[in-house]
Amino acid sequence: MKEVMDEKYDVIVVGTGVGGLTVASLVAMEGLKTLLVEQCDRVGGRALSIRGEEILCNGANWYKTLLAKQYTWLPYSEPDLESIIAGRMLQGYTLDVGYHGVALNGDGYFLDLDERLGTGVPMVGNVNSTYIGDEWYLDFHAGKVDERLQKLLQEEKIPMHRFYIAAAKLTEKDYDALETVSVTQWCKDNGLYENKTVFGMIHAVSTLITTINDPDDISIGDIFRYMGTVINPRFKAGRAKWPSGFATGGIMRWSQAVANRFRELGGKLLLDTRVREILIENGRATGIAIEDASGATRKILSDRVVSNIPIQDAFKVADKGAFPREWADRMEGLYGYGSIAPYFGLNKLVLPEREWKVGVKDTYVILKEEGFEYDVYMCWNIQSQSDPSCAPGGRHLMTAYAPVTEKEARDKALMVKACRLIMDYLEKRYPGFRSSVDWAMFPTAWKLEGVAKSKTQAGTLKAPVEAPGVAGLYFAGDTVKGYGVAMDCAVAAGLICASRITGKDYGVS
Repeated sequence: MKEVMDEKYDVIVVGTGVGGLTVASLVAMEGLKTLLVEQCDRVGGRALSIRGEEILCNGANWYKTLLAKQYTWLPYSEPDLESIIAGRMLQGYTLDVGYHGVALNGDGYFLDLDERLGTGVPMVGNVNSTYIGDEWYLDFHAGKVDERLQKLLQEEKIPMHRFYIAAAKLTEKDYDALETVSVTQWCKDNGLYENKTVFGMIHAVSTLITTINDPDDISIGDIFRYMGTVINPRFKAGRAKWPSGFATGGIMRWSQAVANRFRELGGKLLLDTRVREILIENGRATGIAIEDASGATRKILSDRVVSNIPIQDAFKVADKGAFPREWADRMEGLYGYGSIAPYFGLNKLVLPEREWKVGVKDTYVILKEEGFEYDVYMCWNIQSQSDPSCAPGGRHLMTAYAPVTEKEARDKALMVKACRLIMDYLEKRYPGFRSSVDWAMFPTAWKLEGVAKSKTQAGTLKAPVEAPGVAGLYFAGDTVKGYGVAMDCAVAAGLICASRITGKDYGVS
């Protein structure tokens, strides 16, 4: 291996996922000479976008290889992928890898970063709704409750408001203590469990936030921390207007905007570059060893290295023996949560018009009896109704996500079955749905949520941003200490990590 001794940086960041982009841009803003390294041909990590034309041009193997780099594979499609490509069915579509609705329509931790960087990526917001059996309810939003639900709460004297206001009275110590309490247990303790409709709606919102099907495993503390420190204060102050939304033009438009700003600040970005090793000597990070697209290898030096690799895989490139053994074993054992995140190219909309611009969810899309650990939830949007640019004229793009465990996500037979059951569910829910589908693809991630926000590993129970036992090594991304929904969680972790490097207060601790 050729060592380039004069190639040295103040900070090296490994991985251009949301967390890595956050850290790199902030430290570059402080004038630190920063290198950002990415194994793919584009930035974004698990928040990247693919144009349909790219798949048509580069072929099925190229698409599957790109998915594989993001813990994702394609177990099923209708018709098969080769026929979809041969028929040029993806022309004019933009496909995000994974379901990428953005919490608070970008007015959560995304806003904290944007206010510093000035990226200003346009987003379009939406409200959400829930099916309880065959009944459809709008979710609580901006103080408004579905009239039928409001009547139910009044008639049966159910204090559902407790779920939405509880966080306002909690302290940091309360959030910490509640991290180990499940949604089910908290609802039982607060009179919100027995009514099927009320608990069903709380369950659906909780799964939307955490990507866990089983409410017995979801940490209520993680949800309340996000409500109490971000959601409620921002709505009250008028800084947030929507509970969720989409980046127009695809989620990678956000990732690319942050990367562009990083380069404007003097940062250097290496794509198609694989990190072979994070170098550690005498208990200190000293740089990285990389391999570029040509196969050439070299060392790059820095006494501060940030790994945005999911913490469970960090020891594939960093010597596990350099860390406290008990801690390293625990980190490897942290579990994520996967998801089937399908796309449907539609030639017409058979959904009721009330649902065209609204997020929809149901906690009973696939029943546990079909071979799953718990009943499978799913949420879905007609994304092209919010962002017409993601589908060609006269066509519609529906996107969804159905959480499954990591083990389930890797089981081909089970996933093929699940994908078919999703199609069956949608046809039953919306008669005529099958005939409205030009094509359907079911990319499945075994790490949509890098570390599941469960009662045994949420929030402060996740990996710290500073590596124990190795000075100068930091961690970022959604698998380390951070709060909030998916990508917002990764930004929060990035803000915390950047603060430890620069000494600046970015508002999250």
